[in-house]
Amino acid sequence: MKMQNNDPNSSEVVTWLVVGFLACWGGLVRYLIDIKQSRAVWSWANAAAQIVVSGFAGVMMGLVTMQSGASLYWTWAGAGVSGAMGSIAITYLWGRVSGGGNAN
Repeated sequence: MKMQNNDPNSSEVVTWLVVGFLACWGGLVRYLIDIKQSRAVWSWANAAAQIVVSGFAGVMMGLVTMQSGASLYWTWAGAGVSGAMGSIAITYLWGRVSGGGNAN
């Protein structure tokens, strides 16, 4: 019987931490772009909300890219870009999963 790898420093844990970090970083970048374009005032609550949505979008894209067999670099790039896209990426993924008309 093969022993299960419970090492918290395994490469899989590090990979998902990087995916989460890049997704949240993408969310922060999106928020900074949005406030610069609209000349809005910084809000910690709005920044946190954007980061949460972007983190979810990036992790979902990370799952999709991993499942599709993409390289680690494509997974990280997909997480960052989806994080920057935020809710737009979620809408796209939802359309792809549900077969809806939103995914072209």
